Amino acid sequence: MTNKRLYAYAPLLFSSFSMACPNWQASTTNNQISGWDHQLNPQNIRVVSDPKGSDARVVNLTITENSTWPNGHTRAEVKHDGCATHEGENTYFSWEFYLEEPIKRFNHIAYWETAHSYQQSMGFYLTPKIENGKSITELAFFSNQPHPNVHWQTILQVGKWHKIAMAITWSEKKENGKISLWFNGQKVVTQLAAKTKPDTHPLFIQLGLHRNQSEAPIDSIYIRKAKETTSLALLLNK
Repeated sequence: MTNKRLYAYAPLLFSSFSMACPNWQASTTNNQISGWDHQLNPQNIRVVSDPKGSDARVVNLTITENSTWPNGHTRAEVKHDGCATHEGENTYFSWEFYLEEPIKRFNHIAYWETAHSYQQSMGFYLTPKIENGKSITELAFFSNQPHPNVHWQTILQVGKWHKIAMAITWSEKKENGKISLWFNGQKVVTQLAAKTKPDTHPLFIQLGLHRNQSEAPIDSIYIRKAKETTSLALLLNK
């Protein structure tokens, strides 16, 4: 795991360290995927043109027949190791995603998970549904400790970029852990009390597509502007 903390010596009576996280943002400079700590099934991850026609380059992740992981899951994801995920610390993280068409199978598109013990804390998933004879996609946000619980959901408009922003206070105690969530600039979850840390391990986030089984239908998602900031003001600043 890449350590993104900056350590500075303080000349006090006893030696001590002060730690601060830098602002972080993923990049597609020179058509290269950079800034991420890991790519899962990189053959299914590429830099492409913005499907909405802007000059920007974005990341496309696609699940195909060669996206199976050794555990039988199907996935195409990028991973970012959170900088400040210890007890009492705060994380400010956001990204944007885009679907060209309704999702075909249930997929997780983002989740926070512990390093080493691999326990999910919270995340987002897409569910395909039929409404009035038409295929639609539902987006849901859930926490996972001590058991799964959905806190917010909405019907997703395809063919449009959507932004998710999160402010998280990390704690193994429900009364101390907090989650706030913004969707397309609107606050949809406010200071939700939750056990945000499953255990003492640091956490990472993975974005893309992830199914718990191998299925044939191809699904694809685009992501851009993933970033972790040092403050909520910087995160929400357009």
